[in-house]
Amino acid sequence: MHLYMKIEFVQHDLNVLRLTATRYLDALTEVELLQKRKVGRTNYYINVTLHAILIRTNAVGELSP
Repeated sequence: MHLYMKIEFVQHDLNVLRLTATRYLDALTEVELLQKRKVGRTNYYINVTLHAILIRTNAVGELSP
């Protein structure tokens, strides 16, 4: 599980065209599993669920209340 994904990651891992990878990631963004962020010319797709878990986790590895 990754905190973020890029189109290139999906292309490589699923062996699909760039357009197909973009459609997959955009579909996950539409159902709010990912959040799309553009940095420069690159789109990053943030795993919001994992991000929330990591924010709630303290340095000892326990969940904060």
